[in-house]
Amino acid sequence: MSELTPRDDIKKRVSEILKRVDQLIKGGNIDQAMREVISAKEIDPRNVYILAYEERLASLREEFARKQAQEAKEKEEEEARKRKEEERRKAEEELKRAEAELREAESQRRQAEKAREKAEEQALREAAEAHRKLEEKRQREEKEKKVAAKPAAQDIVTRLKEQEIRRRQEASPPRVAEPTSPPFSSARSEALSTYKTALQQAWADGATDDQEDAQLRQLRATLSITPLEHSVLEREVKLESYAAAFQRAWSSGSIDPAHAHSLSELREQFEISQEEHDQIETSILWEIRSSQQKPKLLVIDDDKKLLGVIEATLADAGFDVRAVTTSDEAYRLLRDYVPDLILSDINLETSTMGGFTFYEKVREIEMFNETPFIFLSGLTDEVLIRTGKELGVDDYVTKPFSDETLIATIRGKLKRYGQIRKKRGR
Repeated sequence: MSELTPRDDIKKRVSEILKRVDQLIKGGNIDQAMREVISAKEIDPRNVYILAYEERLASLREEFARKQAQEAKEKEEEEARKRKEEERRKAEEELKRAEAELREAESQRRQAEKAREKAEEQALREAAEAHRKLEEKRQREEKEKKVAAKPAAQDIVTRLKEQEIRRRQEASPPRVAEPTSPPFSSARSEALSTYKTALQQAWADGATDDQEDAQLRQLRATLSITPLEHSVLEREVKLESYAAAFQRAWSSGSIDPAHAHSLSELREQFEISQEEHDQIETSILWEIRSSQQKPKLLVIDDDKKLLGVIEATLADAGFDVRAVTTSDEAYRLLRDYVPDLILSDINLETSTMGGFTFYEKVREIEMFNETPFIFLSGLTDEVLIRTGKELGVDDYVTKPFSDETLIATIRGKLKRYGQIRKKRGR
């Protein structure tokens, strides 16, 4: 057998190395295979097989790196998804707890209100009963005094009268009156009602004149109205008539507090003192202002229970609220309804438009491109908050929230919007 030449020896060594490289590649040990190729290349730099293995390993290393990066990315996305799901679950649990606490507080408030009303009714009944007993005692004492003072010849007449009174009382038990006034018969109540109606007609345009006074005196004599009853009813009617005239004049714009002369003339017309005017002015102006147009709010949330709570809260705070469960319904409503502010949830699962899409669609309408818009959501993801602010949303309120926070936020945005409109002269 002939001896190997140096060249043959190199080929043999390289062949053995490449066999090991092939096994390492099959085992997935790319780094070790690359080191073997480098050692083989040092032995025979021009070997085409070594160069082919080198290119193949470089490609495998890149593919392996991409695969590792993809797996790492998928793992990171999965962990992020799990974190968001956990945050959403915690937010929902917190919302449920807040709703349960709200229901419990409302139930306790109603129970306390019922207990208070029951206590007041019981107190009124007890006061009425005490008043009735005191009145009966007084009447008995007066009767006893009269009987003792009368001559003996009148005893029979007195006893007959008392028997007749007792007979009538047994046939028709006396009605328990309010604790502040003595009991009246139905006929007496009707007489007082008739006289009050006459007073209202006489005082409709101001204080009574001589002819009206004469007619009222004649009516008092006919109905047996006492001076005290007349005084009480006349004051009541006078104040009612003045309040009605003041409200009409204020609403029509013929008077206002800045014109003292107009107010003075109206008080003189109804013979109202400054003190009496001050007593009723506040309540009248409050009613007038309450009847004026309230700020209009459009609220969108797919949680019907929470939507109902928000609607009731804002209505109690003095807002005109239109509440819907989908952005699609809200968008259709904007054709005929012009809100002063829009409050919308971000995560509208039952709508074809999410919160951000709905916001952008609203801003495309020229008349709503400056209307205050507040996002409402249980999500606490900073990315969502940042996205809403980048879109230009006026504010962002996260659930759960207090009634005071929500109302203060809305009023603040309406005030700011009103100031901007005022500066522009709109």
